[in-house]
Amino acid sequence: MRVRFSHLCHILFPVLLLCQASVPAIAQQGQYHLPYSPFVLQDSKPIGGLATYYPIKSIDGETIRLRGDDGTIYTFKLDAGTIYCQGDQKVADWTFLKSIGKKQTVTVMTNDDDSQKALVIWDRPPSVSNTNGGFKFALPPMCK
Repeated sequence: MRVRFSHLCHILFPVLLLCQASVPAIAQQGQYHLPYSPFVLQDSKPIGGLATYYPIKSIDGETIRLRGDDGTIYTFKLDAGTIYCQGDQKVADWTFLKSIGKKQTVTVMTNDDDSQKALVIWDRPPSVSNTNGGFKFALPPMCK
């Protein structure tokens, strides 16, 4: 049986595309320590912080709890100084986060002085990629 190269390409190309599409991307959930904060808030120093990005398990006026795929719960305190970013807009309080689905990843930024206090909460995950052998992590843009 003789198979022509062009016929082989018609068979293999779609298979290769499917394989490429099924390669898992870098996880859009996790924690990443920043050696310096990309922004300085009024009452904080320009020190490092921790970005935690998982779906919301629960939220009320005092805490937000995120749940990892492995079942680990991450709890952060909310207070009057917490900044809430809904898209590119800064919003007054946490209530919009109640409507976010249990599968949508949010990002909580803390600083090294107090890793339990949420400084900023974004309604989306950070940008995480692995290109040319290098790891790139970027927080969502700061809301205005």
